[in-house]
Amino acid sequence: MVDLTGQAYTPADRQLDAARIDAERVWRIMMDTPMAGRRELPATVEQVRREAGLVRALYGRCDYAGALRRLVDLVPAMHGLTDRRAALAEMVPVYGVAMGSLLNVGYPAHAWLAAERCAEAAGLLDDPVAAGVAAANRARVSAYSGAYGPAPAWCNAAGAGLAGSGADGALDVLGFLHLARAHHLAGLRDRAGAEEHLAEAARIAAHTGETESWDLAWGPRNVALWRMAFQLDTGRPEEAIRTVAGVDVSGLPAVRQVYFWLDMSRAAEAVGRRRDAVRMLLAAERVGPQHARSSTSARETARALLRRGAASPELRGLCERMSMTVQ
Repeated sequence: MVDLTGQAYTPADRQLDAARIDAERVWRIMMDTPMAGRRELPATVEQVRREAGLVRALYGRCDYAGALRRLVDLVPAMHGLTDRRAALAEMVPVYGVAMGSLLNVGYPAHAWLAAERCAEAAGLLDDPVAAGVAAANRARVSAYSGAYGPAPAWCNAAGAGLAGSGADGALDVLGFLHLARAHHLAGLRDRAGAEEHLAEAARIAAHTGETESWDLAWGPRNVALWRMAFQLDTGRPEEAIRTVAGVDVSGLPAVRQVYFWLDMSRAAEAVGRRRDAVRMLLAAERVGPQHARSSTSARETARALLRRGAASPELRGLCERMSMTVQ
């Protein structure tokens, strides 16, 4: 099934099965809950904020099944609040979590709807920081789908709105938008432009230090991880490994760590360090099992290792958990 369709499916993983069922439920509830409408539900602002905080924490731990399950009830509860501004303020990060969870379990079309809802909420808030977050979310889904063209314009417009802003989180979001633009310009094969945005992101991160605003895990460490991914994507695995030498990812949320270990595995495989590549794939699975078992990147690395004859018992076991056929 997986090899024929290209779609991630893991019948042996009950959490991922649940996540995929709830992905459809979240999509239906988003379709059934337009921004202009409001349902009369008995939730208070404090209840919605607590639930939103829990959903964001679940996403940060790569528990996409848990996040999606709770989003089924949280989405209509947000739209049912009588305090419209409070509702919109929660919608921006919550729809961001919906976008990320849906994307990471393989539902980009559903994720696009969540990203659009995030952008609508940010626009109604008339908050340039929220608009920057929403632009980055739209850009992420666009990149996942291979549509690199539109995203730089979204990020440029959002970045212009943040220029000179002293609002809380403005610099963090501006820096993150530079990372997003670097990624898309790399996809458009504009390596020089990507380097410029990475350099600007690094300058901003050196000024802000490590922060937690908007769940971006913003700071010098994250910039280093994005630079590493850029170097991998442009065929420089040795440079990528050097870029993150000494970077301590232990304090980053699991949803960021898992990308680090997957990229490290890609780099190790590319330079012929097959045992290290397997070890790092397993590290990614330990940090975020739902993520690693759904990841296209993990599958590609595992296939490359199998082609090179690195079919160790550990790799075979991981492939089984990802529902990959091992010859």
